[in-house]
Amino acid sequence: MTGELSLPGRVLGLLLAGGGRASGQEMGQRLGVSRAAVGKAVESLRGQGFVITARPRTGYCLEAEPTPPLPARLEARLPAGCLGLPLLHYQDIDSTNLQARRLAEAGAPHGACLVAEHQSAGRGRLDRRWQAPAGACLLFSLLLRPAGLPLAEVFSLTNLAALAVCQAIEQTCGLAPAIKWPNDVFLEGRKLAGILTEFTARAERLDYVVVGVGLNVNLNPDQLAKLPAPANSLLAASGRSWDRALVLAAILQKADALYARLMAGGREVLGQEYNRRSWLTGRQVTVRDGDQVRQGLARGVAPDGALLLEEAPGQISAIRHGDVSLLAIQ
Repeated sequence: MTGELSLPGRVLGLLLAGGGRASGQEMGQRLGVSRAAVGKAVESLRGQGFVITARPRTGYCLEAEPTPPLPARLEARLPAGCLGLPLLHYQDIDSTNLQARRLAEAGAPHGACLVAEHQSAGRGRLDRRWQAPAGACLLFSLLLRPAGLPLAEVFSLTNLAALAVCQAIEQTCGLAPAIKWPNDVFLEGRKLAGILTEFTARAERLDYVVVGVGLNVNLNPDQLAKLPAPANSLLAASGRSWDRALVLAAILQKADALYARLMAGGREVLGQEYNRRSWLTGRQVTVRDGDQVRQGLARGVAPDGALLLEEAPGQISAIRHGDVSLLAIQ
């Protein structure tokens, strides 16, 4: 498994760059392969559901793409070396996080992304079930090997993922989501996405981190009403459906840029951007961690991912674990 782009993905990328049209000879020259190899790549794309016609003096024409976030669709939209490559697509799986951990133990590379149409054992924090109808949500996990990141700062990657989701939705959908610490993205006061970060460390050093995201994309209001907690979706908020591959590509590109900034020492800047989108800052909250209950004013999030809670005037504590709720809605 490598992060290199497949030939079908590269061919699709050239078709998209050409407004849906490109000749086989031209693509072969640009890719350094034969025209026959381009033809085989086109046949592979057709077998995956892409509608590609061939016309004299025009070449290949991309008429339609399949709707799932297939590897070729993401490869065509991500630069080489971007987080999210290689991308593995599953029709049905127990959990993308579980499978990512299996692949990580087998040596899968940094940046690999697993995306599923349906999960039979999808999980959130505290082993809560994540329920999603097949094909309506983005269910994916990103495998990271953050060499040099202190173990104490591992949950800054949860914050990074939440920020990437918000930035991508702002850019792609024109909506304004907010982040609810520790691992949710809210839209219009209701849950839009959840994030589950799991990791393995050896001798106090991170080996790998798996960041799983469940994002409600095309759930309609009737489907949302059946969920156990108030929830929102991109479709419900905007009144239109969205191409999940385009949304995922935007998230991965934002995550790639944020990750590069974090690893270059820019965690303070990332913390500032996170806090600008914090749903809790300035609100009176209750934090429950097991049997411990703490109350106070949320003052933002520290660069290492901890919630800053002012329990008494001038007395601010860094909270690294717990479930948060607003005092006003209890």
